Amino acid sequence: IGIKRVELNIDEDLAKNGARIEKAFTKYFYRKVAPQNEGTLKSWFFTGTKSNDKELDKADQENHEFDIIVCHGNVIRYMFCRALQLPPEAWLRLSIFNCSLTYLMIMPNGRVSCRMLGDIGHLG
Repeated sequence: IGIKRVELNIDEDLAKNGARIEKAFTKYFYRKVAPQNEGTLKSWFFTGTKSNDKELDKADQENHEFDIIVCHGNVIRYMFCRALQLPPEAWLRLSIFNCSLTYLMIMPNGRVSCRMLGDIGHLG
């Protein structure tokens, strides 16, 4: 029985998979750009980016969306760092347990906060 060796092309693999993970990130973690003139903690959480359409702004405040993403811990760590605008290499310093929960909140003004990362309290 012969074993087939697979040659890896790291540059090609990074380009292909990098594009895939970036596409997933932009699909699930899109956020509006926050205004630059926010100064207080209250405005950081609650002041949304206003448009000229009152109906759109009302829907923005009343409708909440929840996406549940089940994936590998490395993908969660990457998306966590990317959403919080941390340096890309920071994901290597994070630990995610199997079956853990991570909860990120994206406010209407585009700000992102982490409510929990790698929580396993539900398993106990």
